[in-house]
Amino acid sequence: MGRNTLAILITLLCAFTTPGITANAQDLKKLPRVVISSGGPYTSQNNSIQNFDGTIDVPREYVTKPLGLVATNGSLSTPGFSWVRMFLNPSGSDTNLQSGSSELGRLLVDENSFLNSAQVYIDVTSQLAAGRNNVHIEGVGRPGSQFFWELRSIGAPHLNKLNPSVTIAGAPLIVTGVGFSVRPAENEVMLGPMPLSVMESNGTAIKVFVPPGFPEGQYPFFVAIQAQRSNAIPMQVLPSPKITSVTPVRLLPGQTIAIRGSGFANSAQGNRVYIGRYPAPVIGANAQMITAMVPNMPAGEAKITVIANGATAAGNPQVAISYLNR
Repeated sequence: MGRNTLAILITLLCAFTTPGITANAQDLKKLPRVVISSGGPYTSQNNSIQNFDGTIDVPREYVTKPLGLVATNGSLSTPGFSWVRMFLNPSGSDTNLQSGSSELGRLLVDENSFLNSAQVYIDVTSQLAAGRNNVHIEGVGRPGSQFFWELRSIGAPHLNKLNPSVTIAGAPLIVTGVGFSVRPAENEVMLGPMPLSVMESNGTAIKVFVPPGFPEGQYPFFVAIQAQRSNAIPMQVLPSPKITSVTPVRLLPGQTIAIRGSGFANSAQGNRVYIGRYPAPVIGANAQMITAMVPNMPAGEAKITVIANGATAAGNPQVAISYLNR
């Protein structure tokens, strides 16, 4: 046997006998990380058998979707348990347990699961109920040993048909669907050729921000998770609101001010006006003009700010606030 062949065999032997995160575990990263529920870290406090109870929470809309449970024993920075078992729905019966073991439910992970890898994948499609599914975990490991699990949706995300069809440059946008990751950074959101920053996600709704200056027009909007792409919906982008003038520019508290421009909301409720840092009640509005009342505020120079449909208008004209001499 040549020296190079012997070296290769030794390398392969180490890969399958050394505890820790192996190449097999890394392959699971190819799965879309649409995290529906997660548990852990379950941490060993001493060298005796440790027992933990938890729940896998499954939203109703995911019950019929492909689901996978990814269990991880230890990590690059923490050791795993010497052995660990994970049971689904304790109080059931399992025939795969060794003789003398307790009947604690369906066995998902056992003593042999992590012999070759620190991470295993279990297909649990159509095996979980909507709501809470109880799990029981037991294991032995030196103090500090940790075990984790994640429930992932395997299918691509999907956008609902009844979503907003119009948005405004410079404003947040909320769309609904299923299959989003609850971790915002794991959702790749595209509006035409431009990626959007994800602000929030809860799995069925996602909030993004359309940057100011985004060109006006209609674009396809879709969400992707590790190349698993949703359906696309058309989204019309309107230009950011803009202030062109205000009258009058010298104001008294209680007086009305007319703010002219473009891109304003057609209702008073859709617009907010600030004079300096003081909110000015909006008493009328259309797409080209807002009428607001000057609040009680200190005399002096102040800038006008308008937020229409969640987008801050371009332009901050300055006005002068004064009080009549008495």
